[in-house]
Amino acid sequence: MGDFGAGAAMITFGVILGKCSLQQLLCLVWLEMIFYALNEAICVNVFKVTDAGGSILVHTFGAYFGIGASYFFQSGRAAVSKNLVSSYQSEMIAVVGSIFLWMYWPSFNAALASGVQQQRIIVNTVLAIGSSCFGGAITARFLFGKLEMEILLNASLAGGVAIGSTCDLIT
Repeated sequence: MGDFGAGAAMITFGVILGKCSLQQLLCLVWLEMIFYALNEAICVNVFKVTDAGGSILVHTFGAYFGIGASYFFQSGRAAVSKNLVSSYQSEMIAVVGSIFLWMYWPSFNAALASGVQQQRIIVNTVLAIGSSCFGGAITARFLFGKLEMEILLNASLAGGVAIGSTCDLIT
């Protein structure tokens, strides 16, 4: 379950990147792990939520926790941080991260399954990410007349998150 908690923290980092210091990030992750464990215990034990890919428990919690933290860190600031602008190096690191995402996400979704269900989850996840990237490439071609890497990076994330809750079903 630490793997899923780390995933929620990485999603939160994506929301607040460039808005707080390293010390604030350490405190934030410490608090997030407490609230993540509490959220998971309530969802799984009380509400009996089944979430094979973690889209409900991991991604939604990380996103909303990040939005709350972003609101907290942004209050009182009028100036925009210089760290919020992308550069060539940050985009190349994002491409490398997306390659790791393609390798890691199917096993992330299939971690709690076994047997044939695990194989189905892996196939569904690869198909969802691939289809999302294909759709992103077509959209970029129609809208901009060229291939936009940022759209493909976001599409690979969107495909994995979109299939996450239903990845164990025959889709």
